[in-house]
Amino acid sequence: MLSELRQYLTKVKLYSKLDAKAENEIVRELKTHFEDEIGELCQAGLSTDEAVDLTAQRFGRAESLGREIYEVYSMGSWRQAILAGAPHFLLALAFVFHLWRNTSWLVAIVLVITLVTIWAWYHGKPSWSYSWLGYLLIPMLALSFLILFGFARVLSLFLSEGTVLWVMMFAYIPLALWLLYYTVISAIQRDWLFASFMLLPFPVIVAWLIALEENVGLVEYAKGGFQASDQGVAFTFLTLGITAGAFIRLKKRLFKIGALTVSTLLILAMVWRFAESGLNPVIFFFVSFCFVSFLLGPVLLQNRVGHHVNEVESWDEAWLKQTPNRT
Repeated sequence: MLSELRQYLTKVKLYSKLDAKAENEIVRELKTHFEDEIGELCQAGLSTDEAVDLTAQRFGRAESLGREIYEVYSMGSWRQAILAGAPHFLLALAFVFHLWRNTSWLVAIVLVITLVTIWAWYHGKPSWSYSWLGYLLIPMLALSFLILFGFARVLSLFLSEGTVLWVMMFAYIPLALWLLYYTVISAIQRDWLFASFMLLPFPVIVAWLIALEENVGLVEYAKGGFQASDQGVAFTFLTLGITAGAFIRLKKRLFKIGALTVSTLLILAMVWRFAESGLNPVIFFFVSFCFVSFLLGPVLLQNRVGHHVNEVESWDEAWLKQTPNRT
C-alpha cells in the first residue's frame, strides 16, 4: 500500500504542472503530512494499509489536489515575469538600434538566448524559460538548414540543380517539422499551455515576414533601406514581452489562455498597421484565425501525449472507491 501512496504523490505532481524544483518541494511537504497522518492513525489502532487508505481519502483525489496546488503556485513572481519577457525585450532593443543588421550583434544575441535556455533547461525548466526556448527554435531550424545546404553543395557535383532543390525540400521540411514537433511535445508533457507560450513569437514573426514582403520586399528590407520599419517590429516585440510577463503573473488558466489569444490578435493588427499593408480585411481575419489556431493547437496534441492522464484518473478513482470498503 505504501507503493500506492508513492503513486498518489506522483499523480499530484502530474496535475500540479509546476517546475521540477517547486514540485519536489511540494511533494516533500505532502509526504511529510502523509507520514504524520499515517503515524497518528497507526497509533490509534489502524493497520498500515487502513491508515494509508484513510489518509488518501481525507486528502481527496490526486487530480483535485494537484489542481488546487496549481491554482496556488501558478502565479509567478515579478522576477520570473521579467525573465519571461527578457528575450522579447532583447529582440525589441535589437530592432530599435538596428543591431540585428550587424552579424556580430546577431550572433551575440543568439548566443545569449542559447546559453540562458540551456542553463534554465538543466535547472528545473522554470516557467519563464519557455519564452527563451521559443526563440532558440529559430536558430536551431536555421542551423539544420545550413547543414543540409552543405550536403546540397556536395550533391550538386553529381545531380542537377533542380534535383538538388527537390532533395533539399524533401529533407529539410521533415527535419524542421520533427524538431518543432519534438520540442512542442516536450513542453506539452508538462502543460500544453506552456507549449503555446513557447510558440508565441512565431505568428508575429511570420506576420512580419508576410507584411514586409508585400510592402517593401524582404530583400530590400534586409539591405537596410527601410530602417523605419524596425521601429514597428520593435514595438511588437515589446508587446510580446509585456504579454509574456502578464502570462507568468496571471493565476487563472483561463486568464492565461485569454492573454495569449487576445495579445496575438492585437499584435497581428499592429503588424499590418505598422507595415501599412493593404491586405484585404477578410484575408487578414483568415490569417489571424490560422495563427491563433496554431497557437492553441498544443491542446489538441495533448490528447496524443496525455493518454496516460486518463489512466491516472481511472486508477485514482478506483482506489478511492475501494477505500471505504477496506476501512
